[in-house]
Amino acid sequence: MLLKGKRIFYIEDNPQNLVITQLILEQHGAEVGVERWGQEEVFRKMEAFMPIDLILMDLMFPRNVTGYEIFDMIRSQPAYQNIPIVAVSAAEPTVEIPKAREKGFAGYIPKPVSLLHFPVQIFSILQGMPVWVGEED
Repeated sequence: MLLKGKRIFYIEDNPQNLVITQLILEQHGAEVGVERWGQEEVFRKMEAFMPIDLILMDLMFPRNVTGYEIFDMIRSQPAYQNIPIVAVSAAEPTVEIPKAREKGFAGYIPKPVSLLHFPVQIFSILQGMPVWVGEED
C-alpha cells in the first residue's frame, strides 16, 4: 500500500469531495482526518489527529474564506509550521499555482482528483517532491 501509515489531514467544505478523496487515500493505506472548516474546530481536530504527515486543503470556502487565509492560520501555530500543505482545488490552476507557490504550498492538485494519479501524487509530495498539476510549461 503506497500510503501505508501516513497521516493526512484534509480540510474541505464539500462533503462529496471529502468522502471521495478520503476513500482514495484510505484505499492506499493512509489514515485520514477531516474537517469541513468550522474555524473553531480545525485546530482541535488537527491536534487530536497529530502527528500529521501532510495537510490537503481546498482553496475556496464559504463565508468568503480562502485556503490562503487558512494556510496563514495553520502556519501561525508552531506545531504545524513544518507540515507540508497541498492545495486541492477546482480553481483555475494557471491562476492559483503562482499564488500557492508564493504562499509556500507544497503543491497543487486539481479537482476532480484522478483515481489513478492522486495516490502517486500524494506519495511524491510525502517524499519531498512538490507536485504542481496543471501548471503551464
